Amino acid sequence: MSQTAPQSDSASIGERLRSAAEFEPRNLPRLTHMGEAWAEAAAERLGVIAGAPFEFILLEVDTDFAPDAEGEEAAASLFALLSSPRFRTPGYVVAKRSGTDALIAAFFAAEPSNATGGPRDPTDLDRGVLKLALAAVTETAGPVFEPIADLKLAVGDLIDPPVLTEELGEGGDRFVLFRFELRIQGIVAPLAFAFPASFLAPHRRFLRKPPEAPQRDRDESWSEAIKMSFAQSDLRLEAVLAKKKVPLRTIAGFKVGDTIPLEIGANSLISVACENRPLFRARMGRSRETYVLRIEERIDPAEEFIDDILSD
Repeated sequence: MSQTAPQSDSASIGERLRSAAEFEPRNLPRLTHMGEAWAEAAAERLGVIAGAPFEFILLEVDTDFAPDAEGEEAAASLFALLSSPRFRTPGYVVAKRSGTDALIAAFFAAEPSNATGGPRDPTDLDRGVLKLALAAVTETAGPVFEPIADLKLAVGDLIDPPVLTEELGEGGDRFVLFRFELRIQGIVAPLAFAFPASFLAPHRRFLRKPPEAPQRDRDESWSEAIKMSFAQSDLRLEAVLAKKKVPLRTIAGFKVGDTIPLEIGANSLISVACENRPLFRARMGRSRETYVLRIEERIDPAEEFIDDILSD
């Protein structure tokens, strides 16, 4: 009797299925492109209400589980729920308490605090400014993610870590985090927007495709200048009356006054070539003391190629 392979238990199978359902943002170039476009749109929106110049950039896109409410990092952060009609479960936003000084400096053109004793407890003003910044960034997400879904993203009130954990539940779901930084006068305000991975997972095939390169604006004046310059170029134009194959012994016997018969008539079409490329067929005539050509038709390169083969 052949031996059978041991069956994996249900926990192992579940872990493998969850692993197969996950995706790595590094392999999704369009997702990173969307994050960068989101950062640009958010910077423009924040610039309307800010009182001082600043930078707002995307640091990275990665995945993680919900934050640990009991951890030191959660204690040093402020949270808010992130909701959308397209989310089966809510996402969240996290901001470092230490970044409130950067937001105050950007919005009020104020000097940043020189305090070095660690992050201070946020005041009502700090919370109001942070919520204003989060709402502005959230507002700009819609057009960026429109190719995927009508997001209608909304950010809630600031909440404590235990409340966030309760709202997110204990399902162990993963999140896709867009990590941003607002930088001003040497200080930064880190912000992270976490989308449920279940929202983005069905769109992996689309997100795996590299974004299309933007079309460059066409400079019409430059294009017209090139055309005019090219139109003034000198080219050699030749009218080929006829081509005839003659044996070498016949050519060796040529004398002054000999004639060479051609297989064309007075009204035959002759080829007009430009830089050795046949372009037209024409008829030859005379105008007073000058020979002239009248263009009769344009030469089809494919037809000319076939005629040359058949004539050999």
